[in-house]
Amino acid sequence: MATLPPRKSQTPTRICISKQHLTPLQTLLQMGFPRHRAEKALASTGNRGVQIASDWLLAHVNDGTLDECAPREYIIYACPTGPFLQQLEEFWAKSRQMCGWNGAHNYVPHITLVSFFKAPDECSLQLSKALKQVVDMTGALLDRPLKLEPYMSQNFMGFFVAEEDANYLKRLALQYVKEVSNSIISDTYEQLDAIVACFPWCGAVSSGTRCIPRSSRSISLEPHVKSLHLTLAYQFPQAQFNALKALVETLDASCASNWELRLYSRDPRLATKQVQKVVYPHNPHETDELELRIGDYIYLNTEVVDSSSDGWAEGISWLTGSTGHLPVNYTERTAESDAWTLHRVVQLSKSVASSLTSAEDLDIVDGRSISTEPDDRQNTAHPDIIEGSSFEESEQSVEKYLRQTLKPCLELPSVQLLNSHNLTHQHNPNTPTIEITTNMSSSSTSMSKQPVDEILVEPPAAQPPRPDDTLSVHSDHSLHPGSLDASHAKNRKIYIMRHGERVDFTFGTWIPYCFDEFGNYMRKDLNMPKTLPRRKNSPEGWQNDSPLTNVGVYQANLIGQALLEAQVQIDHVYCSPSYRCIQTCTSALEGLKLTGKQKIKLEPGLFEWMAWYPSGVPDWLTKNELTEAKFDVDLDYEPVQPASELTARLKESTEQFYERNHDVILQLLEQTTGNILVVAHATTLDTCSRQLTGGVPRSTNELRQVIHKIPYCSLATVEQVDGVWKLVEPECLPVTHSKNPRFEWNALSAT
Repeated sequence: MATLPPRKSQTPTRICISKQHLTPLQTLLQMGFPRHRAEKALASTGNRGVQIASDWLLAHVNDGTLDECAPREYIIYACPTGPFLQQLEEFWAKSRQMCGWNGAHNYVPHITLVSFFKAPDECSLQLSKALKQVVDMTGALLDRPLKLEPYMSQNFMGFFVAEEDANYLKRLALQYVKEVSNSIISDTYEQLDAIVACFPWCGAVSSGTRCIPRSSRSISLEPHVKSLHLTLAYQFPQAQFNALKALVETLDASCASNWELRLYSRDPRLATKQVQKVVYPHNPHETDELELRIGDYIYLNTEVVDSSSDGWAEGISWLTGSTGHLPVNYTERTAESDAWTLHRVVQLSKSVASSLTSAEDLDIVDGRSISTEPDDRQNTAHPDIIEGSSFEESEQSVEKYLRQTLKPCLELPSVQLLNSHNLTHQHNPNTPTIEITTNMSSSSTSMSKQPVDEILVEPPAAQPPRPDDTLSVHSDHSLHPGSLDASHAKNRKIYIMRHGERVDFTFGTWIPYCFDEFGNYMRKDLNMPKTLPRRKNSPEGWQNDSPLTNVGVYQANLIGQALLEAQVQIDHVYCSPSYRCIQTCTSALEGLKLTGKQKIKLEPGLFEWMAWYPSGVPDWLTKNELTEAKFDVDLDYEPVQPASELTARLKESTEQFYERNHDVILQLLEQTTGNILVVAHATTLDTCSRQLTGGVPRSTNELRQVIHKIPYCSLATVEQVDGVWKLVEPECLPVTHSKNPRFEWNALSAT
């Protein structure tokens, strides 16, 4: 047998070994990324490795600030975990639900140890390591609960840390500032001018073995060590003081024994912005619009959100860094800290598991949790991720691009499961839940063999159906004398319904493609109406007076059928003069088998907020045009508020809009007896019921938040019980369905 000759050249094994020792920065540089971009990507992703950093760079390819020198802002928190954190999270949720948003809701529960400071991207890893070194140097860990003293005033509620424990936390903060000053300022003294600009709080701390240049000695080093406290509420209306005080008094701080240090950073653009979480996707119709993807965060100016008259505002996408206009009601406000990057978690308590496992095992990048290793993903006992950090799986190309550029984020099973759960249950809080859990065996051997993506679906326990849980014609809805249902049947009710799916929101810009040069309508999709009625201002008149899709007509008919099966009695029918509402009302009456028995009374006062129509009242179809199109409208009805009055309301405020709709509903109640069906817009469900049931008009931002929870053909029921109007559960089920994007037949022949 021939002898294997020795190789003189370097072997591939040695080459591979040498490449394995490259730092993430060196690898990114070898991949061709410029140094400043590579450093920014690593800092923005918490130094989680090459893969996520390169994905971040690809996602930010259209970010206009990618090449700007804008150091991130860092902050250090002491955060509670365990039972005390559970109490605080419940308090956060209840206080927001009962009293509205206040300043504390912008952040996770915390005690600030080092306030926001800026650092160059190249120093992010050193800042992270310094936090662990400080705790290791100090040595002493907490073996008892922190002593927290409650404090409440008219503008602040929270816990102040007792002096003994405050001194312990202050020493940690001071030591961290000293460590950072020594390791960063001294080691990079040749770039001190740039460092000084990024660290306005650094200086005055020196090391016996290192020389800090003279130019840095005038810099003030001030960690956040005065009156350490955990904020519960601030910037709240004084009217909410008693309600908040009652909630604070339920908190038990004696269990505050589990704590950890966290180093966060944020995009510097976030400092003056409000953070919104995307809850509905949006594909841009114009070049200046921002694409919205489920799970993304949007940075908005608070003033713009409050002052926008059309519901649109300019924002910045956290996911891509792109800027554009977006519909604000497709988002909802969330904590600013959800959009931060978590760099490091260090335990402060003895023998306590971290709420985040560890920064190495469970990574959070600008609000997203990412397990870096497959084994870590399986073995972690903390599958939860920060709210809003999931992405919808979609067959659309934009979502395919998203999965490709942020593959590590999107392949995480918990991300996919949580998003699926959120989308399934966001519209109906009473929907029975299906518990989805990662299939993890207690045996380490079987666990290692378990596929990462395998899940167990545990359906809820079977329950006998209620009579009103089905649309079957065999359901028994008979009312027995003296029964609860019989007593409710005697109460007066108002049924308030939103219109069905509309053509313009479904197909976008449709008029130029569906009308020829002679103004003749041509259907371009089976979901479009076959024909449209004649109107004097066609096709321009359809611009602000869209018809329903065929699905929208069917939605309304389903609601009518369900009301019929529930034996709902309708005595009067009122409708907004918008064509989509008239179509919805007509189809619902067909389902109720009331066609020809109930005429539709057109009430312009039920029209939506005039601030959305700065060019004036839409050119609605006239009663004669509607009659010619076979709509059964009441030609003799005199509206409470004629269309001419709306012209004077083009600049009405949100409160004036609520008052207008409320005044209309009050007058309709005075003029009639029996049950009323009102068919109008998404806002109508709230504006016609809120003050009637004892509420106050919502602010502009609150109105936008509530209307995105009112899908097509939503039905609200208001019942008068002992002279008091109350929102009650409707007699019929809601109608829910998924999106069905347009099919392009030639996609099958594409190569």
